[in-house]
Amino acid sequence: MGKIDLSQLTGLLKRVGALRSYAAMLWPGAIVLAGLLVLAAALLMGISLKQKIKEESIPMATTVQSLLDSAPALKQVEEERRYEDAYERDANLIMRLSMQTTQRELLDYNIFPQPKDTSALLFTRFGNRFRQQVEGLIAQVKGGNCPSEEELQTSVAKVTGAGRGSPAGLPSTTGPSEESMITEQICQRRAEAASVYTSAEDTSGYGFWSEYQYSSLEEGVKDCWFWQLGYWIIEDVFTTVEHLNAGSSGVNSSPVKRIMGIGFVTPDKLHAAGGKTPQDKPKYVTRPEEQLTMSLTGRLGNESIDVVHFSVVAVVSVNAIIPFMQELCSEKEHRFTGNTGENSAQSYKHNQISILESRVTAIRPEAPGHLRYRYGQEPVAEVELICEYLFNKKGYEPIYPEVLKPKTEPAAGGVY
Repeated sequence: MGKIDLSQLTGLLKRVGALRSYAAMLWPGAIVLAGLLVLAAALLMGISLKQKIKEESIPMATTVQSLLDSAPALKQVEEERRYEDAYERDANLIMRLSMQTTQRELLDYNIFPQPKDTSALLFTRFGNRFRQQVEGLIAQVKGGNCPSEEELQTSVAKVTGAGRGSPAGLPSTTGPSEESMITEQICQRRAEAASVYTSAEDTSGYGFWSEYQYSSLEEGVKDCWFWQLGYWIIEDVFTTVEHLNAGSSGVNSSPVKRIMGIGFVTPDKLHAAGGKTPQDKPKYVTRPEEQLTMSLTGRLGNESIDVVHFSVVAVVSVNAIIPFMQELCSEKEHRFTGNTGENSAQSYKHNQISILESRVTAIRPEAPGHLRYRYGQEPVAEVELICEYLFNKKGYEPIYPEVLKPKTEPAAGGVY
């Protein structure tokens, strides 16, 4: 082992002592440096936080203030509540008025929803009542018919045959020209005696009930129900004529000159059949193929409404074509005495007709179908209309026939 140089050792110890002195000074410096770093970070974070608060808090405060500014006043809340209450009342009123359109007087209160007895006389009485009411509607509009060919021949024969003078003050004449004059006078007098040409036979249902044959209780109830609907429709057509012809002194001055037919088949079939075919009866339209024409409204029977199609053929003044259509589709009044007919009469309104198809053709007075009719001096036209009639189901739900309600077969579980 070599000798240790004392001078070197002494130098080493001095250097270690110097390092210790420097180390003692490093700790306070490190602490100061760390503090400076923390302070710098805090300053930076503070600036960021202020910026964030500025960016987020101010818009939020603006939004809150905006909401406070836009909050409805107490009076406005009350006004909104009154509006909503009024809206609810309007909706209820519309529903009630819609139901009232179908709450109508019945021809007989002993049949619906179930017959009070099972006698066939029940349906015969209904048919008689139907016919009487149709005759009453015709009398109400001062309806009459043109003279028949037999009437004209008889009148001419009385004047020209024995030379005994003429009936009703007509002059005694002979010869073809005189016969024509007599015919003309008779036709004109008939036109002056009525406000509109029409007859019960031109109204569907009249012939049906005149030849009615009872088959079964169920079929009898169905016939009465659908002809009750049919009567309401027929009544509206005559009400239309009555309103338009109010104040007329005869056919010559009436806007509506003649009702050629009211029925539940197409106008061409109505012309040919005169309301006496088995198909010419009211029925619900629930499928497109059951329509009398393609419906622009697209309405078919559903859970809320029932739909019936019908036709009207009339002769009207050319100037009255549009008014006739408008009046037919206008609001009308009716009475309702409850589902039993025993309540005090209420006056309701209804407006259930829409025109689906119309056809207007010129009339030749010399044509066979118009030869004995006198329409006046103004031009006239034949108007053919196909219409739909709506019924509110809830309106007549209490009297809706039990035989028409769907029945469930226990075995199959279906509806028939």
